[in-house]
Amino acid sequence: MTAVATPVVGQDAVRPRVDTFAKTESRRIMSIDQYRGYAVLGMILVNYLGDFDSMPWQFKHHHYGMSYADTIAPLFMFVVGMGFRLSRLRRINDGGLGRSYGAVLRRYLALILVGIVLYGPALDNWRYWWDALVDIGFAGILALPFMTRGTVVRSTAAVLYLALFQLVYMTTGYGQWTMDKSIDGGPLGPLSWAAILLFGTIAYDLIASGERRRIVGHTVGWGLALCVAGWALKVEWPGVKEAWPFSQRGMTAPYPLFSAGLCFFMYLPFYYVCDVKRWRIPHLSELGMNALVVYAVQQALGDMHGSFLVPEDSGPLVAVLGFATFYLACYAVAWRLHKDHVIIKL
Repeated sequence: MTAVATPVVGQDAVRPRVDTFAKTESRRIMSIDQYRGYAVLGMILVNYLGDFDSMPWQFKHHHYGMSYADTIAPLFMFVVGMGFRLSRLRRINDGGLGRSYGAVLRRYLALILVGIVLYGPALDNWRYWWDALVDIGFAGILALPFMTRGTVVRSTAAVLYLALFQLVYMTTGYGQWTMDKSIDGGPLGPLSWAAILLFGTIAYDLIASGERRRIVGHTVGWGLALCVAGWALKVEWPGVKEAWPFSQRGMTAPYPLFSAGLCFFMYLPFYYVCDVKRWRIPHLSELGMNALVVYAVQQALGDMHGSFLVPEDSGPLVAVLGFATFYLACYAVAWRLHKDHVIIKL
Protein backbone atom coordinates (compact mmCIF):
# COMPACT_ATOMS: atom_id res chain seq x y z
CA MET A 1 0.00 0.00 0.00
CA THR A 2 1.27 3.44 -0.85
CA ALA A 3 1.77 5.69 2.13
CA VAL A 4 -0.75 8.54 2.10
CA ALA A 5 -0.65 11.56 4.39
CA THR A 6 -3.42 11.19 6.95
CA PRO A 7 -4.64 14.14 9.02
CA VAL A 8 -5.30 12.96 12.58
CA VAL A 9 -6.73 15.69 14.79
CA GLY A 10 -5.36 15.97 18.30
CA GLN A 11 -3.81 12.63 19.23
CA ASP A 12 -0.71 14.29 20.66
CA ALA A 13 -2.31 17.72 20.96
CA VAL A 14 -5.56 19.38 20.03
CA ARG A 15 -4.32 20.26 16.53
CA PRO A 16 -3.92 18.45 13.19
CA ARG A 17 -1.20 15.82 13.03
CA VAL A 18 0.03 14.13 9.85
CA ASP A 19 0.76 10.42 9.85
CA THR A 20 0.87 7.72 7.20
CA PHE A 21 -2.18 5.57 6.68
CA ALA A 22 -0.02 2.47 6.29
CA LYS A 23 1.56 3.08 9.71
CA THR A 24 -1.82 3.74 11.30
CA GLU A 25 -3.29 0.58 9.78
CA SER A 26 -0.38 -1.56 10.97
CA ARG A 27 -0.92 -0.45 14.58
CA ARG A 28 -4.65 -1.17 14.73
CA ILE A 29 -6.39 -4.25 16.14
CA MET A 30 -9.17 -5.37 13.82
CA SER A 31 -11.46 -6.75 16.52
CA ILE A 32 -11.40 -3.41 18.41
CA ASP A 33 -12.17 -1.45 15.23
CA GLN A 34 -15.04 -3.81 14.41
CA TYR A 35 -16.33 -3.78 17.99
CA ARG A 36 -16.27 0.01 17.99
CA GLY A 37 -18.02 -0.02 14.61
CA TYR A 38 -20.76 -2.22 16.04
CA ALA A 39 -21.19 0.30 18.89
CA VAL A 40 -21.54 3.11 16.35
CA LEU A 41 -24.02 1.08 14.29
CA GLY A 42 -26.08 0.30 17.40
CA MET A 43 -26.02 3.97 18.40
CA ILE A 44 -27.34 5.05 14.98
CA LEU A 45 -30.02 2.34 15.12
CA VAL A 46 -31.44 3.15 18.56
CA ASN A 47 -31.03 6.93 18.29
CA TYR A 48 -33.14 6.91 15.13
CA LEU A 49 -35.70 4.14 15.62
CA GLY A 50 -36.12 4.86 19.33
CA ASP A 51 -37.94 8.09 18.51
CA PHE A 52 -40.83 6.31 16.78
CA ASP A 53 -43.92 5.33 18.75
CA SER A 54 -44.41 2.25 16.54
CA MET A 55 -41.04 0.71 17.43
CA PRO A 56 -40.74 -2.06 20.08
CA TRP A 57 -39.54 -1.18 23.58
CA GLN A 58 -36.14 -2.77 22.91
CA PHE A 59 -35.22 0.18 20.68
CA LYS A 60 -36.05 2.75 23.37
CA HIS A 61 -34.27 4.00 26.49
CA HIS A 62 -36.05 3.50 29.80
CA HIS A 63 -35.76 5.04 33.25
CA TYR A 64 -35.47 1.57 34.81
CA GLY A 65 -34.41 -1.81 33.45
CA MET A 66 -32.33 -2.62 30.38
CA SER A 67 -33.42 -2.76 26.74
CA TYR A 68 -31.18 -3.30 23.73
CA ALA A 69 -30.91 0.50 23.45
CA ASP A 70 -29.60 0.66 27.01
CA THR A 71 -26.66 -1.63 26.16
CA ILE A 72 -25.16 0.69 23.54
CA ALA A 73 -23.79 3.59 25.65
CA PRO A 74 -21.93 1.24 28.06
CA LEU A 75 -20.50 -0.61 25.06
CA PHE A 76 -19.30 2.68 23.60
CA MET A 77 -17.60 3.60 26.90
CA PHE A 78 -16.11 0.12 27.26
CA VAL A 79 -14.50 0.25 23.82
CA VAL A 80 -13.22 3.77 24.58
CA GLY A 81 -11.41 2.18 27.53
CA MET A 82 -9.92 -0.48 25.26
CA GLY A 83 -8.60 2.15 22.86
CA PHE A 84 -7.50 4.44 25.71
CA ARG A 85 -5.27 1.78 27.25
CA LEU A 86 -3.78 0.92 23.87
CA SER A 87 -3.05 4.52 22.85
CA ARG A 88 -1.82 5.53 26.33
CA LEU A 89 0.82 2.80 26.39
CA ARG A 90 1.91 3.65 22.85
CA ARG A 91 2.19 7.36 23.66
CA ILE A 92 4.39 6.56 26.65
CA ASN A 93 6.67 4.47 24.44
CA ASP A 94 6.79 7.20 21.78
CA GLY A 95 7.05 10.37 23.87
CA GLY A 96 7.44 9.60 27.58
CA LEU A 97 5.02 9.59 30.50
CA GLY A 98 4.73 13.34 31.17
CA ARG A 99 4.19 14.34 27.55
CA SER A 100 1.59 11.62 27.01
CA TYR A 101 -0.30 12.69 30.17
CA GLY A 102 -0.66 16.27 28.92
CA ALA A 103 -1.74 15.16 25.44
CA VAL A 104 -4.46 12.87 26.80
CA LEU A 105 -5.73 15.52 29.22
CA ARG A 106 -6.04 18.07 26.41
CA ARG A 107 -7.83 15.52 24.28
CA TYR A 108 -10.52 14.81 26.85
CA LEU A 109 -11.00 18.46 27.74
CA ALA A 110 -11.53 19.16 24.03
CA LEU A 111 -14.03 16.29 23.85
CA ILE A 112 -16.03 17.81 26.73
CA LEU A 113 -16.11 21.16 24.96
CA VAL A 114 -17.20 19.60 21.66
CA GLY A 115 -19.94 17.70 23.49
CA ILE A 116 -21.30 20.79 25.20
CA VAL A 117 -21.38 22.68 21.90
CA LEU A 118 -23.07 19.74 20.16
CA TYR A 119 -25.73 19.22 22.86
CA GLY A 120 -26.52 22.92 23.28
CA PRO A 121 -24.19 25.28 25.15
CA ALA A 122 -26.96 27.38 26.73
CA LEU A 123 -26.52 27.39 30.52
CA ASP A 124 -30.18 26.55 31.10
CA ASN A 125 -29.52 23.30 29.21
CA TRP A 126 -26.66 22.16 31.46
CA ARG A 127 -28.62 19.32 33.09
CA TYR A 128 -28.78 17.60 29.67
CA TRP A 129 -25.11 17.98 28.75
CA TRP A 130 -24.34 14.58 30.27
CA ASP A 131 -24.56 12.59 27.08
CA ALA A 132 -21.91 10.44 25.35
CA LEU A 133 -19.12 12.89 24.51
CA VAL A 134 -19.21 14.83 27.79
CA ASP A 135 -19.36 11.62 29.82
CA ILE A 136 -16.46 10.14 27.83
CA GLY A 137 -14.42 13.29 28.40
CA PHE A 138 -14.89 13.39 32.17
CA ALA A 139 -14.64 9.60 32.52
CA GLY A 140 -11.35 9.66 30.61
CA ILE A 141 -9.95 12.32 32.94
CA LEU A 142 -11.05 10.32 36.00
CA ALA A 143 -9.44 7.16 34.61
CA LEU A 144 -6.22 8.87 33.50
CA PRO A 145 -4.30 8.61 36.81
CA PHE A 146 -4.74 4.82 36.80
CA MET A 147 -4.20 4.12 33.11
CA THR A 148 -0.64 2.79 33.44
CA ARG A 149 -1.29 0.83 36.64
CA GLY A 150 -1.96 -2.88 37.00
CA THR A 151 -5.26 -4.72 36.81
CA VAL A 152 -5.80 -4.73 40.57
CA VAL A 153 -5.35 -0.96 40.86
CA ARG A 154 -7.62 -0.20 37.89
CA SER A 155 -10.37 -2.56 39.00
CA THR A 156 -10.15 -1.19 42.56
CA ALA A 157 -10.43 2.38 41.22
CA ALA A 158 -13.52 1.33 39.23
CA VAL A 159 -15.18 -0.12 42.34
CA LEU A 160 -14.33 2.94 44.44
CA TYR A 161 -15.78 5.30 41.83
CA LEU A 162 -18.98 3.25 41.80
CA ALA A 163 -19.13 3.18 45.60
CA LEU A 164 -18.71 6.96 45.79
CA PHE A 165 -21.48 7.57 43.27
CA GLN A 166 -23.77 5.06 45.01
CA LEU A 167 -23.15 6.72 48.38
CA VAL A 168 -24.06 10.18 47.08
CA TYR A 169 -27.09 8.78 45.23
CA MET A 170 -28.43 7.07 48.36
CA THR A 171 -27.65 9.58 51.10
CA THR A 172 -28.59 12.88 49.43
CA GLY A 173 -31.35 14.14 47.18
CA TYR A 174 -29.07 13.77 44.18
CA GLY A 175 -30.55 10.46 43.07
CA GLN A 176 -34.10 11.74 42.82
CA TRP A 177 -32.93 14.94 41.13
CA THR A 178 -31.06 12.93 38.49
CA MET A 179 -34.02 10.68 37.75
CA ASP A 180 -36.37 13.67 37.45
CA LYS A 181 -34.23 16.30 35.79
CA SER A 182 -31.08 14.90 34.16
CA ILE A 183 -29.77 11.94 32.15
CA ASP A 184 -27.06 9.26 32.35
CA GLY A 185 -26.23 9.89 36.00
CA GLY A 186 -26.12 13.68 35.71
CA PRO A 187 -23.01 15.71 36.61
CA LEU A 188 -21.67 12.94 38.87
CA GLY A 189 -22.47 10.22 36.34
CA PRO A 190 -18.87 10.15 35.00
CA LEU A 191 -17.90 8.38 38.23
CA SER A 192 -19.95 5.38 37.10
CA TRP A 193 -19.00 5.75 33.44
CA ALA A 194 -15.31 5.84 34.42
CA ALA A 195 -15.77 2.42 36.02
CA ILE A 196 -17.00 0.97 32.72
CA LEU A 197 -14.09 2.64 30.90
CA LEU A 198 -11.60 1.14 33.36
CA PHE A 199 -13.06 -2.33 32.88
CA GLY A 200 -12.55 -1.79 29.14
CA THR A 201 -8.84 -1.24 29.76
CA ILE A 202 -8.70 -4.66 31.40
CA ALA A 203 -10.26 -6.19 28.30
CA TYR A 204 -7.52 -4.60 26.19
CA ASP A 205 -4.82 -6.17 28.39
CA LEU A 206 -6.32 -9.58 27.70
CA ILE A 207 -6.27 -8.94 23.94
CA ALA A 208 -2.69 -7.65 24.07
CA SER A 209 -1.53 -10.89 25.70
CA GLY A 210 -2.13 -12.70 22.41
CA GLU A 211 -2.89 -15.94 24.29
CA ARG A 212 -6.14 -17.35 22.94
CA ARG A 213 -6.95 -19.50 25.97
CA ARG A 214 -6.29 -16.61 28.36
CA ILE A 215 -8.30 -14.17 26.25
CA VAL A 216 -11.34 -16.44 26.11
CA GLY A 217 -11.15 -17.77 29.67
CA HIS A 218 -10.50 -14.47 31.40
CA THR A 219 -13.02 -12.60 29.26
CA VAL A 220 -15.72 -15.08 30.24
CA GLY A 221 -14.57 -14.89 33.87
CA TRP A 222 -14.72 -11.09 34.02
CA GLY A 223 -18.04 -11.04 32.21
CA LEU A 224 -19.60 -13.56 34.57
CA ALA A 225 -18.21 -11.92 37.71
CA LEU A 226 -19.42 -8.43 36.77
CA CYS A 227 -22.88 -9.62 35.66
CA VAL A 228 -23.33 -11.56 38.90
CA ALA A 229 -22.13 -8.59 40.97
CA GLY A 230 -24.50 -6.22 39.19
CA TRP A 231 -27.47 -8.51 39.62
CA ALA A 232 -26.62 -9.23 43.27
CA LEU A 233 -26.53 -5.50 44.07
CA LYS A 234 -29.78 -4.94 42.21
CA VAL A 235 -31.89 -7.19 44.41
CA GLU A 236 -32.99 -6.60 47.98
CA TRP A 237 -30.90 -8.05 50.81
CA PRO A 238 -33.44 -8.65 53.59
CA GLY A 239 -32.34 -6.90 56.75
CA VAL A 240 -29.35 -5.30 55.02
CA LYS A 241 -30.45 -3.15 52.09
CA GLU A 242 -33.40 -2.47 49.85
CA ALA A 243 -33.29 -3.16 46.12
CA TRP A 244 -31.08 -0.66 44.29
CA PRO A 245 -32.31 0.90 41.04
CA PHE A 246 -31.14 -0.72 37.81
CA SER A 247 -31.04 2.28 35.53
CA GLN A 248 -28.91 3.96 32.89
CA ARG A 249 -30.63 7.23 33.70
CA GLY A 250 -29.58 6.92 37.35
CA MET A 251 -26.27 5.01 36.75
CA THR A 252 -26.39 3.35 40.17
CA ALA A 253 -23.84 0.56 40.77
CA PRO A 254 -25.87 -2.46 39.55
CA TYR A 255 -26.27 -1.06 36.05
CA PRO A 256 -22.62 -0.25 35.16
CA LEU A 257 -21.41 -3.51 36.70
CA PHE A 258 -23.91 -5.65 34.80
CA SER A 259 -23.47 -3.75 31.54
CA ALA A 260 -19.66 -3.97 31.76
CA GLY A 261 -20.03 -7.72 32.19
CA LEU A 262 -22.17 -7.86 29.05
CA CYS A 263 -19.48 -5.90 27.21
CA PHE A 264 -16.91 -8.60 28.01
CA PHE A 265 -19.25 -11.28 26.68
CA MET A 266 -20.16 -9.26 23.58
CA TYR A 267 -16.51 -8.83 22.64
CA LEU A 268 -15.86 -12.56 22.26
CA PRO A 269 -17.65 -13.02 18.88
CA PHE A 270 -15.63 -10.11 17.46
CA TYR A 271 -12.40 -11.63 18.75
CA TYR A 272 -13.21 -14.96 17.12
CA VAL A 273 -14.43 -13.54 13.80
CA CYS A 274 -11.80 -10.80 13.40
CA ASP A 275 -8.65 -11.93 15.20
CA VAL A 276 -8.95 -15.71 14.99
CA LYS A 277 -10.66 -16.26 11.63
CA ARG A 278 -9.39 -12.96 10.14
CA TRP A 279 -12.79 -12.12 8.70
CA ARG A 280 -14.12 -8.59 8.48
CA ILE A 281 -17.81 -7.74 8.94
CA PRO A 282 -18.85 -5.23 6.23
CA HIS A 283 -19.25 -1.56 7.24
CA LEU A 284 -18.03 -1.91 10.82
CA SER A 285 -14.38 -0.99 10.32
CA GLU A 286 -15.28 2.15 8.39
CA LEU A 287 -17.71 3.21 11.13
CA GLY A 288 -15.27 2.36 13.92
CA MET A 289 -12.25 4.17 12.50
CA ASN A 290 -14.05 7.54 12.39
CA ALA A 291 -16.48 7.09 15.26
CA LEU A 292 -16.39 10.74 16.38
CA VAL A 293 -17.24 12.09 12.93
CA VAL A 294 -20.07 9.58 12.43
CA TYR A 295 -21.43 10.44 15.89
CA ALA A 296 -21.52 14.14 15.03
CA VAL A 297 -23.15 13.46 11.65
CA GLN A 298 -25.91 11.28 13.11
CA GLN A 299 -26.49 13.85 15.85
CA ALA A 300 -26.97 16.61 13.26
CA LEU A 301 -29.16 14.48 11.00
CA GLY A 302 -31.16 13.22 13.98
CA ASP A 303 -32.10 16.78 14.88
CA MET A 304 -33.62 17.11 11.41
CA HIS A 305 -35.49 13.85 10.97
CA GLY A 306 -38.61 14.54 13.14
CA SER A 307 -41.66 16.16 11.62
CA PHE A 308 -39.49 17.81 8.95
CA LEU A 309 -38.58 14.52 7.26
CA VAL A 310 -40.18 11.47 8.89
CA PRO A 311 -42.93 12.11 11.47
CA GLU A 312 -42.39 10.27 14.76
CA ASP A 313 -45.91 8.81 14.62
CA SER A 314 -45.10 6.97 11.37
CA GLY A 315 -45.69 3.24 11.12
CA PRO A 316 -42.92 0.60 11.36
CA LEU A 317 -42.36 0.32 7.59
CA VAL A 318 -41.89 4.06 7.11
CA ALA A 319 -39.66 4.20 10.19
CA VAL A 320 -37.44 1.38 8.91
CA LEU A 321 -37.20 2.94 5.44
CA GLY A 322 -36.32 6.24 7.07
CA PHE A 323 -33.62 4.49 9.10
CA ALA A 324 -32.15 2.91 5.97
CA THR A 325 -31.75 6.35 4.40
CA PHE A 326 -30.46 7.83 7.65
CA TYR A 327 -27.89 5.05 8.09
CA LEU A 328 -26.66 5.20 4.50
CA ALA A 329 -26.07 8.93 4.86
CA CYS A 330 -23.97 8.32 7.99
CA TYR A 331 -22.11 5.41 6.42
CA ALA A 332 -21.37 7.38 3.27
CA VAL A 333 -19.36 9.86 5.36
CA ALA A 334 -17.43 7.05 7.07
CA TRP A 335 -16.81 5.29 3.74
CA ARG A 336 -15.55 8.46 2.08
CA LEU A 337 -13.11 9.17 4.90
CA HIS A 338 -11.90 5.59 4.86
CA LYS A 339 -11.47 5.61 1.08
CA ASP A 340 -9.49 8.85 1.31
CA HIS A 341 -7.34 7.38 4.10
CA VAL A 342 -8.44 10.02 6.59
CA ILE A 343 -8.84 9.33 10.29
CA ILE A 344 -10.15 12.23 12.41
CA LYS A 345 -9.80 12.11 16.18
CA LEU A 346 -9.47 14.45 19.13
